[in-house]
Amino acid sequence: YFCPKSMGRKGFRRFVEDKLVRLGGGFLLYSLLLGPIMNLYCFAYSGYPITYRFYTGPTWFILWLLNFTMIYAVIAQFAAPVKMNMPHPVILLLFGAFLSAAFYGAAVGVPEVWSSLGNMVMWKFGIGLYVPFFTAGIIAGRNDWMKSVEEMETWCVWMLRTIVVGFWLLIFLEFGQYQIPIPGINIDGDALGNLLPPIYAVPMTLALIQLFHQYFNGTPPSKIAKSAGAAAYTVYIIHTVVYNVWIIAFIAILKAAGVTIFWSQEKTLMYLTVDPATGEPTMLPDGYIWAGWLWTFILSQLTVWPLAHYMRQLPVL
Repeated sequence: YFCPKSMGRKGFRRFVEDKLVRLGGGFLLYSLLLGPIMNLYCFAYSGYPITYRFYTGPTWFILWLLNFTMIYAVIAQFAAPVKMNMPHPVILLLFGAFLSAAFYGAAVGVPEVWSSLGNMVMWKFGIGLYVPFFTAGIIAGRNDWMKSVEEMETWCVWMLRTIVVGFWLLIFLEFGQYQIPIPGINIDGDALGNLLPPIYAVPMTLALIQLFHQYFNGTPPSKIAKSAGAAAYTVYIIHTVVYNVWIIAFIAILKAAGVTIFWSQEKTLMYLTVDPATGEPTMLPDGYIWAGWLWTFILSQLTVWPLAHYMRQLPVL
């Protein structure tokens, strides 16, 4: 969204240099240093063989954001800007349905061997979500669509919120039919997973932008909101390093309490316990799993944001 204004302000050369440092630097910082270090301490604690290896982790998305940005920068040098007002949200919902068809086509049509080409995590998402959403963001930024989202009519806002909640209910029922279980529900999970993402992402994106504009984006923003916004990119880069420390700490607590921990040899870094009745590996009790989730979530939030606040003083962040 901010690329056109940034390009216009900085010019081609400075824009490209800035993105190479900020996006490329963040990608390399994690892939060459933070990700491998995380793997080393996780593997060492769990007893797996220790080796240094290049590890992109969640920063694969930063790499592709850099790719898209560089492609935009080149195209913008000779292509005429697209001038258009924001389509009505109902039209955008129809566009989401079209993207769902493209998503489904890529899901069933792209061979598995090609789905991670170029370090993309499944090209069905690249074709059905990332490329069209990045393109829409460029057009939106050039034509100031944000103002139209902020000024949507009340009925339109509530329509979008209702659609989003409806999709939440559909997703809950799909998972719940097996996990709870819920009798009488027969939703095809594969079909839903290959159709839902784009048609859900469109109303969800519009609803969230409008929601935050209405209730959270104060003018001027609060000190906490301003600091969180500034640290968010660094949080994305370092969050796996932080939460894995707290996962290991929780496992250490379980061990100290006498719980037997078994590390799977088939699925690396998956830890289980041992059923005393059978001597076979089994899942931890539900209470331990929920306690571990709360422990990891709360302590990760309390540490990753302050750490990111200070780490972002580095030139590449």
